[in-house]
Amino acid sequence: MADDDFLVPVRKSEIELGKPLPFSIYDASRNLLLSRGVIVRSEHQIEALLERGLFRESRRQRPEYTQSALEEGASGSAGGTPKPQEESLSFDAIKLMPDDTLQLQPLLEGQTERFTVRVIGLMKPKSVLVTAPVVDGKLIFIRDGQTFLVRAFSGLNVCAFKARVLKAQLQPFPYLHLSYPDTVQAMRIRKAMRAPAGIIVAVHEGEDGKQVGAGKMVDISVGGTKLLSPTSLGKKDQTLWLSFKVRLGDMEEYVKTPAIIRSLGEEDDEQGKPMKSFGMQFGELNQAQRLIIMNLVYQHLLKEENV
Repeated sequence: MADDDFLVPVRKSEIELGKPLPFSIYDASRNLLLSRGVIVRSEHQIEALLERGLFRESRRQRPEYTQSALEEGASGSAGGTPKPQEESLSFDAIKLMPDDTLQLQPLLEGQTERFTVRVIGLMKPKSVLVTAPVVDGKLIFIRDGQTFLVRAFSGLNVCAFKARVLKAQLQPFPYLHLSYPDTVQAMRIRKAMRAPAGIIVAVHEGEDGKQVGAGKMVDISVGGTKLLSPTSLGKKDQTLWLSFKVRLGDMEEYVKTPAIIRSLGEEDDEQGKPMKSFGMQFGELNQAQRLIIMNLVYQHLLKEENV
């Protein structure tokens, strides 16, 4: 596999019975499972493969961006948003700590839900101990041997690795033993990289101050957002407080953060109505808030790669 190739999940619809595979298939550790041209002859074989988690190569674009363009926080530039760089790191390099947030996604066809868990501890090189997922106050049943794509946030990296449930325990409290990975795939997401949003936001003059307006985030990154509002919200370099909800699958995070107005302008919204435009820089986000926003950006970038 070339250095500028990386892996994306294979959907069941991409494998046709009785026809040669149009691509080679790998597991999450980049081990070759089936070569391009191999013919899959039974549904049972497909199901058995999907149970392991299937990935194929996706050729990475190499657009030429200057360092200043990579660091730019403004959206809507003529060059578009640069793609992040993906690399393989040792699991130890991401330095997970107790209470860090992880996201579990089942590696089964048709299952798109994502579960939020927290790290309890690491037993190198045997297992990663995490809390059992709970949704709406109800414990989610996880069977031994089930495989997940696990995502974590480390610094400015979104990291992903495949893990198998070694044992699901209920006593003295519900928790999981996940297999200990050797390596993870890390995608560095810079503050300039944004995802479309469409998130309604309330704007306050202070943390506990009165609301001075409302608007819609048209894009978002861990560094900030572009906000459209029918009314003026403030002056350049003024600090306001934004409150909004970010949702990704089963994860929902309420965010309340100070934000500085870095740019002012005017533009039409999607209905053609004239709006005030504000480029906002976020204050410090907590780890859970950063993780869910980075996942929004990460998922959008993956969709762009597969177009």
